[in-house]
Amino acid sequence: MNTRELEYLLMIAKEQSISRAAEKLYVTQPALSLFLTRLESGLGTELFSRTQAGLLPTYAGERYISMAQKILKNYRDFEQELCEINMLQRGRLNIGASAHIGSLVLPQVLPAFNRLYPNIEVSIHEGSSKVLEQLLEENAIDAALMHLPLKTAANYTEIKRERYVMAFSRDHRLNQFTYEKPGESYPFIDVKAAAGEKFVLSFPWQRVRQISDRILEKAGIEPEIILTTSSVQTALRFAGVGLGVTFLPETYIQLFQNTYDPIFCYMEDIYEAGWTFVIAYPRGVSLSGPARAFVDLVRDQMTEEGA
Repeated sequence: MNTRELEYLLMIAKEQSISRAAEKLYVTQPALSLFLTRLESGLGTELFSRTQAGLLPTYAGERYISMAQKILKNYRDFEQELCEINMLQRGRLNIGASAHIGSLVLPQVLPAFNRLYPNIEVSIHEGSSKVLEQLLEENAIDAALMHLPLKTAANYTEIKRERYVMAFSRDHRLNQFTYEKPGESYPFIDVKAAAGEKFVLSFPWQRVRQISDRILEKAGIEPEIILTTSSVQTALRFAGVGLGVTFLPETYIQLFQNTYDPIFCYMEDIYEAGWTFVIAYPRGVSLSGPARAFVDLVRDQMTEEGA
């Protein structure tokens, strides 16, 4: 039974008359009478006694009326809750992010989000790109801070393009191959100069490694990997002490205070040394109000900050 039919029943109980109830409900008397007959027939019991004083609820009718009142109240409360959610007065937001991306982006965005929407509960789910994409497929999170390319079917909003750098120790032989460009923060190097070097790289399922592999493939280098680690910070430290060469996003440099102070170098565009930061969300599912507000805020904040 839908909410309109519950309203029909309650109006009949209030007016104690089919004709008066039909008038208040703007339906015909025969239609309302047929509705009640079919309802009672389906339930197998009378809900109203037909008396000279009018339609009076039976015991079953009283119970049914009580149930109908509770259902309508719950439904109206839920409608109000939906309205508040859509107006961002309340709700919940589940965000996925890797530890590194979360450390960079969320401190910039969440304080502003909390000021604008103080009653939205935010939950952060940390994990690798593989884990985050699985959570998106399961609709377990509203959105994920990630980098292209995605391995699963998901929609996304592009935020910004980020450059990669090559890192090696200050006394490394590769220093002789670096060159400057006006206005750039770091020198450049031709990746092909690193042919024959040892590399410290992430695990193959990590997005950082996938971009590193692409750079090396573009340079025609089959790397000798001396160490594999899940930590970009660990890879950077080993590169700093001369154990090998590594790659990382330029934005990650600010996350690590590196005792060994490695050299960072940009690479030319032909090596596609970069990735695109996106906010991904489940395909085929409409973004909630809080999720839409979060996406807009990340895009605005990251553009303004130039992060």
